[in-house]
Amino acid sequence: MASSSNIPANNIPTANEHTLKELLGAHHLFASLKADNLEHLAQACRLVKLDNEQSLFHQGADAQHFYLVVSGAVKLFRVSPDGLTKVIEVIRQGNAFAEALMFLQQRTYPLNAEAMGEAEVIAIPNQLYKELLLASPECALGVMGNMAVKLHRRINEIEILTLQNTRHRLGNYLFGLLEDPAAKTGEIQLPMAKQLIASQLAMQPETFSRLMREMKDQGLVTVKGARIEVHDVAGLRAFGH
Repeated sequence: MASSSNIPANNIPTANEHTLKELLGAHHLFASLKADNLEHLAQACRLVKLDNEQSLFHQGADAQHFYLVVSGAVKLFRVSPDGLTKVIEVIRQGNAFAEALMFLQQRTYPLNAEAMGEAEVIAIPNQLYKELLLASPECALGVMGNMAVKLHRRINEIEILTLQNTRHRLGNYLFGLLEDPAAKTGEIQLPMAKQLIASQLAMQPETFSRLMREMKDQGLVTVKGARIEVHDVAGLRAFGH
């Protein structure tokens, strides 16, 4: 993104300054900013509406903004030389992304970002935020906390991908999508296409399909498109152990 004009301009509504200020103020990265600084930042931000599968930015584009997801979800991904999509992370409502690039002095985005379904994000200018951050130690501590959480999450993901087999990874992933893990039965709505889930779990789509068939054959689940009925939560949790 060479400039703010490269944000999908046809999808920028007239920004409600008060609404942007409220949305930013509710997130810990901005909550400690002084009221006048928060208002100044809100004036410089843009509320971006994205359609399903609409790109927010491409790998290699100028990184002049980071983002806060207001509604929907955004997937961060890479495309391999052979054309395969590797999902790195799915960012959901209330979470920020691409903010680490400011502190790494990385000038381009290392990933692609695309909406999963309709989504709204706030585009926040890096330079202005850094200037405000230098004037607010409390906000700086909030950023450090956010980075620490993300680092811890990455370490867990690496551990899962390297130490667990494919059966275990899929069982744990589906178990984590249950609303009530303590219940005996439940229902899951897959958050994205099955091939993208397979990519995120570092397995081939064929392996994903085979393992889902095993779960069905064992009576653990019934699959109805993106909706999965779980008949045995304990069995799902133990799948692959």
